[in-house]
Amino acid sequence: MKLEDGASYEEQVFDGLEFRQQKVRSVTFELCKFLSCDFSESEFIDCKFSDCVFKDSNLNTVRLDGTKSSGTEFQDCKVTGVNWTSLNWSSVAFATPFFFDACDLSYCVFAGLQLPELQVTRCKAHDVDFSECDLADADFFETDLTNARFNRTRLERSNFKGAVNYAIDPLDNAIKGATFSVPDVLGLLSPFGINIADD
Repeated sequence: MKLEDGASYEEQVFDGLEFRQQKVRSVTFELCKFLSCDFSESEFIDCKFSDCVFKDSNLNTVRLDGTKSSGTEFQDCKVTGVNWTSLNWSSVAFATPFFFDACDLSYCVFAGLQLPELQVTRCKAHDVDFSECDLADADFFETDLTNARFNRTRLERSNFKGAVNYAIDPLDNAIKGATFSVPDVLGLLSPFGINIADD
């Protein structure tokens, strides 16, 4: 199946769609499901995704310039190297734009975005840039945050239960009311360069 520029798809199921290194413009997807699809290195320009689900799909380094997203779910997907700041954020102030579960989000950029209640659960999120984001009430349950960057980030009331390998400076980030698990909560001390004895 080929996606057409300017087309509108509603409640459509795309199963096994091969769309690697392709480009589409001004396409609207509402309540659609994408199962085992390959969108790697593709471009969705000025498109719209509303209440869609991506499952077991490859979106490696996909470009989303000017695209809008609301209520989009990603499950068991590879979503690496995506610059989420290139989306059109003008109309998502009151809706959670996306949810990630059991995905690989490594090398993604979210810097400076307003994403309260963002859900990144059971994910691999290595080298992700969350600098200067509003992530209040976000959920990072059981996510591996190796080398993820939190600089001047709002993390009030966020959930880090079971999350691992994070390094968050409590003097540089707002963490009041956030929940952490032992022993990984010691990652809050890493910016201070202190030694912690086991006994």
